[in-house]
Amino acid sequence: MREKNFIISKLENGWNWQDMNNKDDIENYCIEELEIPEEVIKELNYYDNAFELSLVGSSSFSRDDWYVNLQRSA
Repeated sequence: MREKNFIISKLENGWNWQDMNNKDDIENYCIEELEIPEEVIKELNYYDNAFELSLVGSSSFSRDDWYVNLQRSA
């Protein structure tokens, strides 16, 4: 399986970078706002006003709505 990485630098729907204090906050954003299933999140790395999201490699979710929206957000 191939790992998939995304850089997110723009938050949506009222979320602010000031609300992102740790990886748990970023994970909550991914799950709640981006609707990414928790089991496909492999790793999160936080940068100044951006984060990198790594997903487990799988082609089974390539057509899921959340994945298509994630590609547009990155």
